[in-house]
Amino acid sequence: MINKIQSLNLRTKLMIVILITSITPLLLLGFFTFQYISSVLQEEISENELEKLSSINNQFTYFLKDIEQMTLFFYKNDLIEETLKRDPARSLEEKYEDYDKVNEVFETIMGVKDWEVDIYVIGLNGDRYFSNEYLPNQYNRIRENWGILRKANEGQGTIVWDTNYSVNQLDTKEIVLSAGRLLVDSETNEKLGYILVDIHESALSSIYEENNYYNRQQFFLLDEQGYVISGQPDKRNVGTRLEADYFDRVMSRDSGFFKFEWEETPSILTYHTASETGLKLISMIPLNIIEQKNNLIRSLTWNLALLGIIFSAWLAYFLSKTITQPLYKIMFLMKEVEKGNLDVRFDSKFHDDIGILGKRFNRMLRQLKVSIQESYEKQVRMKDSELKALRAQINPHFLYNTLETVNWLARLKGVEDISKIVVSLSDIMKYSVRKGEDFVTIEQDVKQLQNYLTIQEYRYKDKFDVQVHVDEEIKDERIPALLLQPIVENAIVHGLENKMEKGNISISITEHEANIKVVVKDDGVGMNEETLEIVNRKMEEGLAMEELGIGIENVRKRLFLSYGDNYSWNLTSKVDEGTCIEIIIPYKEG
Repeated sequence: MINKIQSLNLRTKLMIVILITSITPLLLLGFFTFQYISSVLQEEISENELEKLSSINNQFTYFLKDIEQMTLFFYKNDLIEETLKRDPARSLEEKYEDYDKVNEVFETIMGVKDWEVDIYVIGLNGDRYFSNEYLPNQYNRIRENWGILRKANEGQGTIVWDTNYSVNQLDTKEIVLSAGRLLVDSETNEKLGYILVDIHESALSSIYEENNYYNRQQFFLLDEQGYVISGQPDKRNVGTRLEADYFDRVMSRDSGFFKFEWEETPSILTYHTASETGLKLISMIPLNIIEQKNNLIRSLTWNLALLGIIFSAWLAYFLSKTITQPLYKIMFLMKEVEKGNLDVRFDSKFHDDIGILGKRFNRMLRQLKVSIQESYEKQVRMKDSELKALRAQINPHFLYNTLETVNWLARLKGVEDISKIVVSLSDIMKYSVRKGEDFVTIEQDVKQLQNYLTIQEYRYKDKFDVQVHVDEEIKDERIPALLLQPIVENAIVHGLENKMEKGNISISITEHEANIKVVVKDDGVGMNEETLEIVNRKMEEGLAMEELGIGIENVRKRLFLSYGDNYSWNLTSKVDEGTCIEIIIPYKEG
């Protein structure tokens, strides 16, 4: 897999890298942003739901306080008190009059409040008054140890509340909560009867029904014992004790919210307890309802991420094309160069890295073209030189034959000195014009020097003596040809020729720190400091030196061509003491 990726072209690699480095952060950012916003939205909805439950619970509290005030009105009403103190055996006409009067009180109360409640005034004297069309059987016959009546007796005139419990969850409970208060004679404090109020479930559900703005949201209103007083929209649990895993957690705290499984559906449960009434209101919201809002966030997040991906893809294509197109152009030009076309050029409008590469490519082509031209011209000159050399070989061969004739004539005449000079001169010429040998052994170059000295002995007679020392172990090492003879010739001509008395030349070739050290020293007339400084400066700058002649200049040039900067040259001289040239060169391989 890695090898396949590495084998892709540069444009594809750049697109892959740019896409990966841009899309990956976009996807991660989109994912974590959505998760964070979803969590914040969920918590915010739960907080808002808790505030809503608190508001609804306050409405329940106000409603129950109104019920309490209504019962207190009956408790302190003189008409009700006088009516309940009447003789049970009074005439029907009197009872009817009392009914009209109490009914007017009912109409006054019910006309002010639009409540779904039933009001009952139950007298111990047998009077029964009610606001609806019939009297429930449990209120017709007074059982003071039963339900709301027992609590009213225990309350001694204070309001009491009683939840209407259901044995069967399938029972339809219209009356879910009852309020009661014991009615007594204001003077004697003797019991006269009861004021009872039955509250319909619809009276309670209508309070929070308007706030149910979520589909499939469930409300429960519980009393202090955990019995369901009201439910919306599902009312099957009304009148029963709520049994669930979360029941203890809800009943042990005043308010809060948490996630749970409601009817196998992930949901959020929010609950709030009214501080005055103790009623606990619960709402259950399936998470998928909240996620409907998350869908908008999800769509927005992923749409933005998709736009980012599209932009990244376009940017990757644009950048890869911008970067690689000039490279492909250079590659095309290189193919043209391979075909032999050196006149191509790379045109760049920018001064970036590719532009610099293109300029250097153009410079390389110009230099290459010049080098090829120079190489061609050099080859032409070499051909011409070889032709000239072939033509020049005619003269040396003629000279060799002539010298050989002189040598035999000298020997026939018995003139050995002439014969030796002619033989030495012939060997020198053969050594000088040999072809293809730039390097010779030290032994060969010393032999060439001996031929030269043989001729000079006849010219200068006893003018000087020459001592030559060569370390035996380095005599087969290779040095540039004609290295010694020009230096010795310079010592004779410039050092010893003008000396009045006999002179000496010493030549030493030794091993020196893994190098070859050549020292040529004479005791001739020497040079003064000014002349020596001029000579050394000219040698450093490569200038012609009339003071020493063309031989020394030639030696210096050949040493530089042979060894570059890996050799050393030291020329010292004093007036009337002589001159010394010291050369150190490395061993030549091969």
